[in-house]
Amino acid sequence: MKRVNPDCDELLLALLDGPFNRLRDNNHIDPYSILVYDAARKPIIEAVTFLDLLGRYPCKEPGSQWCPSDFVKILQEKRSQYRKSMVSHEISSNNSRATPACGTVVLSSIKTQSSRTAG
Repeated sequence: MKRVNPDCDELLLALLDGPFNRLRDNNHIDPYSILVYDAARKPIIEAVTFLDLLGRYPCKEPGSQWCPSDFVKILQEKRSQYRKSMVSHEISSNNSRATPACGTVVLSSIKTQSSRTAG
């Protein structure tokens, strides 16, 4: 799998903390979708179901930039983040002073980014 460069990471984080924060907050408790950052689409960040993800960005086809093992890694990370988020919400519902620490997975469209680093 590949990661965007640090400048793109900073832009993505700013978008997720700003205009897309509600989408981010709703996605960490959605087990069926992943956030996708694709500067070629509008809106540039969307919650996409896993089946739609494979239709939109096919893997292991001529010209594709990811493979089935990448998809499995994404599913595993999403499952892990979802479980951690659900536990955090359970803890905070039992303790009003607790602040849930939640996370989600964001896939950045490889075709829309010019510089990449191996990760």
